[in-house]
Amino acid sequence: MFKAIQTSVSGLIASSVRLNAVASNIANSQVKSTPRGDVPNGLTFSPGYTPLRVEQTTTSGGGVRATTVPVSPASLTIFDPTSPLANNQGAVNIPNVSLPAEFGELTRAKHAYKANANVLKTLDDTFKTLLKI
Repeated sequence: MFKAIQTSVSGLIASSVRLNAVASNIANSQVKSTPRGDVPNGLTFSPGYTPLRVEQTTTSGGGVRATTVPVSPASLTIFDPTSPLANNQGAVNIPNVSLPAEFGELTRAKHAYKANANVLKTLDDTFKTLLKI
């Protein structure tokens, strides 16, 4: 029974890691930066925001481990000559974030969290029933 609790808690933690990465990606999806090597006069190069994705692996004792890794390529170049960060060709970098994919990840994290919470509730109910016998 304790192994099941450990497995469900690791799933809850993994869902939280996924949710944090998605929230960070969405919040920073429009952060612009100047393409490397093309910094306008008076500005210093800033790499901008590097989006994250979550890799989930199983652990030997049961459960999962979620780790964040940077997305590659981290940015995409778009044309925005009105931006103060634009280079001589009018290009700026934005993070390589797909909002529809991020919302899909939000849904995935929500369902995984809900499933693991339900397992913990069922284990709690089972344990309470066993104690009454």
